[in-house]
Amino acid sequence: MSRFRTLASAESARLSGRWLATCLALFVLVALGFPGRARAAEGASSAPAKATAKADTSQPVMFLKQTVVTGARYPRQYYESPQALSFLSRKDLAEERPTVVGDALYGVPGTDNSKDSPWEQRPVLRGLGGQRVLVMMDGDAINSARGNGPHPSLVDATQIDRVEVVRGPSSVAYGSDALGGAINIITRQAPVPTGGNSMRGSASIGASSADQQFNGDVQLMPQIGKFSAFLSGGGKNTEDFQTPDNGKVQNSSFSDYNGIANVRYQMSERTAIKAGWQMYRGNNIGLPGLDVEIPGVFSQTFNFPYYNRDAASLTVEHTYDQQSWFENSSARGYWQREQRDFYSNIDVPGLYTTATDRYLKLDTYGLHAQANSRKFDRYRMSFGFDIARDKTAGTNVAASSNTPGNVTPDTSFTQLGASLPTGDFDSYAGFVQSDIFLHPQWTLSLGARYTYYHYSTDFGVSQPAFAGILPPPGLPPGFPPPFPAVPEVDFPSYKVDNHALAGSAGLVYAIKPDLHVSANVANGYRQPNAQDLFFYGPADVGTVVGNQSLKPEKCVSTDLGLRWGPGDLALSGNLFYSTYDDLIDAVQIPAATPTYQYVNITKARIWGGEAEGEWRFMRQWDFRANMTGAIGDITSAEAIQQLYGVSQSTAPLGGVPPFKGNASIRWTSSNGILWIEPSTAFSWRTNRLPLPTPGVPVITAFKKEWIIGNIAAGIDLGHGQHLVLGVRNFTNLAYQLALASLEQPGVSFYGSLTSNF
Repeated sequence: MSRFRTLASAESARLSGRWLATCLALFVLVALGFPGRARAAEGASSAPAKATAKADTSQPVMFLKQTVVTGARYPRQYYESPQALSFLSRKDLAEERPTVVGDALYGVPGTDNSKDSPWEQRPVLRGLGGQRVLVMMDGDAINSARGNGPHPSLVDATQIDRVEVVRGPSSVAYGSDALGGAINIITRQAPVPTGGNSMRGSASIGASSADQQFNGDVQLMPQIGKFSAFLSGGGKNTEDFQTPDNGKVQNSSFSDYNGIANVRYQMSERTAIKAGWQMYRGNNIGLPGLDVEIPGVFSQTFNFPYYNRDAASLTVEHTYDQQSWFENSSARGYWQREQRDFYSNIDVPGLYTTATDRYLKLDTYGLHAQANSRKFDRYRMSFGFDIARDKTAGTNVAASSNTPGNVTPDTSFTQLGASLPTGDFDSYAGFVQSDIFLHPQWTLSLGARYTYYHYSTDFGVSQPAFAGILPPPGLPPGFPPPFPAVPEVDFPSYKVDNHALAGSAGLVYAIKPDLHVSANVANGYRQPNAQDLFFYGPADVGTVVGNQSLKPEKCVSTDLGLRWGPGDLALSGNLFYSTYDDLIDAVQIPAATPTYQYVNITKARIWGGEAEGEWRFMRQWDFRANMTGAIGDITSAEAIQQLYGVSQSTAPLGGVPPFKGNASIRWTSSNGILWIEPSTAFSWRTNRLPLPTPGVPVITAFKKEWIIGNIAAGIDLGHGQHLVLGVRNFTNLAYQLALASLEQPGVSFYGSLTSNF
């Protein structure tokens, strides 16, 4: 069998190489066969092209007129992309004042949250979450080879220039983990130096009532000759929040502080060096959605005593003259580190307590290099490579003791181990993308990416041997021993090599200048991470073990889109159908105790649609709305039988949210000093529950339909001061997001005061 696998792998690599060679040859032929001229928008002058600052996203611009960079890794207008895109601007974030970025992401079409606390929010795109959604900060992935999904909460909303969301597989541009899509959190950058000396900045304070939150931040933007910077620091403190039905939610508070420094040195008109640094420190982050409480019998609580992130980057950008085939090129090296303690406490009253700290240290080193051609009359092209290494380490420390005063003498012990081995996780990738202008009305977008993965881990102790402690007398019959004997379990040294190929093809047809229709077909993949491959330890279904033979998860998705922007009306819609193969799930295997192993087993499909619109009317009014709906099914009878123990051809795919939407209407005074915006958010249908897993308690419940109302207002006080006031959930409705494990806050008054200088 091993020989067959080796031959199959070699054959797969050979075929993948042919696919990549074919794609590269196509792009080269395009480049050589259609030299053409630079488009008129590039200008005919041979004078050096001056660097320009990004658009000021604090100003209101209709979304169809935006320029986006995430879908293709080079700037293009929203309606030029065959992919489904949405974004949040700095203005949106400043007016909403979300506690964490995830709160604002929920209002984006096709985006939901898997939420266990106000801080612990992991994005879900088109029904896929965790490691199946790629989250980046300034183009650097914060997903890692060791984790259950990224945390957008690791950057503060006040430091963000914009958030771009690409729905649907984005592996061509970014590689693994982008099955559901990609989210790029773009921080505020240093402005382009103007040659003079200046200092601008702002300071703000804010508060909200439901969680007794207080927050503040300071931002500075100095310019000295060829040097400029964006500097910011701030923090917040929240208490346990209040809900309409259940009152205060215990263990839901957290506090944090943060800092960021993005600096720029303009070496010449064409060359700039940029450096960045980010720091985040979260403390006492409660996770009430994971807590378990059986009064008088058993309780378990979870939190992050600390969750820290540091990141640094160095980027060189160069712009070429008008005679060059190249328009610009860049190289970016980066490092980031996550350190956290995931803590849990088990208490069996009158018997024992167990406190477990799961420490993680993760360092990532990476390099991006990219070059873009000019936008000629027949094509434009982008190509480059990405290299990254995740270095992981971590230890579990479990300290257990009998409860003082128990019927037996007090006994305590400390157990050291790990759920995952220490190791290096490397990836090497090359990509190429191009827009081919077949006709003034037709644009063909093509892309290809090849990635090679090399994982290696060290020998280590997962579970040390323990002789056990006999149960004290007087326990009820059948009560298990609190500390049974266990043998030592070791992680051997592993090596895993794999590769993946991604491709995409899109077509945009401009029926007329303000009306575009599009079609896009793309495949995506997720390389199994360290947890899938090597995990050994307890989980919510019992003991779970990894599987070094896992294949990448794969998907193919088809999108049909419409973009229509006549004057003051902007409409965007997408229909999608996605199929998934080799999805990884845990199935029970023969063992003395309930034990599960990760396997490639599930085939699935998700289909649905998203719509977004904006209408500006009567000069002072702006109406915006969006709606999203999706349905997911497991389509493998074998998977349904193994996972749920029933025989049927299809079953609901868990985690696909129900129909939801948002709507708002804004009035702005004629002088622009005052605005008022009531809004609503709703979830119309209950989510489709997966079948119950044998032997596992059903912890998911149907969620009620709900509709809530919010209202916000802003006023320019003059002298650079701005005040935002609002009320969230002003009807004090009890409701729960479809993928959340706890009730949302009740009525909450909030406000912020910003002073610019």
